[in-house]
Amino acid sequence: MKVINRKKFNPSYSDVPNVRFSLRLTEKLQDELGEYAQRCNMSVNTLIIKCIEYALNNKENIN
Repeated sequence: MKVINRKKFNPSYSDVPNVRFSLRLTEKLQDELGEYAQRCNMSVNTLIIKCIEYALNNKENIN
């Protein structure tokens, strides 16, 4: 089995995004993101950015 070394997810964010992007979510996912963002004291937008960055930083290489 291949072991993947991943960093722990850190939902803090300091850079200011400057590109507008639309995203369609299910109502359940939107609610979950909203609740988690509120617990982390951040906007849903910032949380989504951090999730995408985390996924890209921890993706498997596809050859």
